[in-house]
Amino acid sequence: MDNSLSDTLTSRLVSAFFRFNRTPWHNVPADGMSQVETDILENIWRANRRETILRVLDLSMILRVTSPTISQHLNNLEEQGYVERIHSRKDKRTIMLSITKKGEEALKSHRMKLEEDFSEFVSLLGEEECERLIDYLGEAQTFFSYKAKIR
Repeated sequence: MDNSLSDTLTSRLVSAFFRFNRTPWHNVPADGMSQVETDILENIWRANRRETILRVLDLSMILRVTSPTISQHLNNLEEQGYVERIHSRKDKRTIMLSITKKGEEALKSHRMKLEEDFSEFVSLLGEEECERLIDYLGEAQTFFSYKAKIR
């Protein structure tokens, strides 16, 4: 790639977004869980809040992990009392994944760890800069969501 092109503000911004996307800021597993188990728990929690059915195949696609691996983690989470499998009342063949009270507590602890990390970041950057960053990230999300819709 041409050096003059790679040094442009646009190219630097693209690179910054790609680098940030690869930054493991969200890789903070809940106590006693792997990162995949934490991610599974979070996705089940979100689905439960939206009252949507989340299947093993859905989790496999979301997390980019094979279905057998998801099933292993679900078995472990169920054995530990974090999730439960419930047969759908509408279709007994459909199994819904539900987060338990213990699972919700684990996610609260996980969220507190994330917020501790971000609190340190606020201290480093300063409140004003963080407010600006929040605004900029919101604008970026709006812009790129719009661009995705019109493509």
